[in-house]
Amino acid sequence: MRKTVIAAAVAALALTGTAAVAATAATGSFEAPAADWLFVQNADAVTFDGATLTLKGIHPQTVMFADRPQRMSGDMATEKFVSIWNEGKESFQKDPPNASISVVVGGKEQTAVVELTNPKLDGDTLSYSARVLDGSVPPQGGFASLFVDWWAGPWGGVCHYGPWGGVRCWQP
Repeated sequence: MRKTVIAAAVAALALTGTAAVAATAATGSFEAPAADWLFVQNADAVTFDGATLTLKGIHPQTVMFADRPQRMSGDMATEKFVSIWNEGKESFQKDPPNASISVVVGGKEQTAVVELTNPKLDGDTLSYSARVLDGSVPPQGGFASLFVDWWAGPWGGVCHYGPWGGVRCWQP
């Protein structure tokens, strides 16, 4: 019995070492592959007049991540996000994205789904033409997060394998 336990421990150590080598084998940088990117934009406040959704105090970076099977994450400058709106075979200009807007109003979260078009960035204020698809967007609110659905366009980013097997991408 003792020999079986020792043999199992040695085998486990050997397999752990093999897994560590395999995890570190994928290293280096590479061009970001085509993927279904999803985006998150955060702002300090939001207003909506029934046609224009305005994010005030927009954070300078737009967070992005890819759904299965790529499972990559990254970010790009919000300015870059706006500038590539009409690029790619399935651009947001050709096929406007849906987005979920989550806004804090009076200490409570309110959520709605909108279709976004015509982004305009002016300093730290980002506005979109917006059509409400579900729920209601409050006329004004505090902290807001905008979750924008996928985009498969080229964006010229760079990806790097992380130390724990993840892939991190960014816009140089």
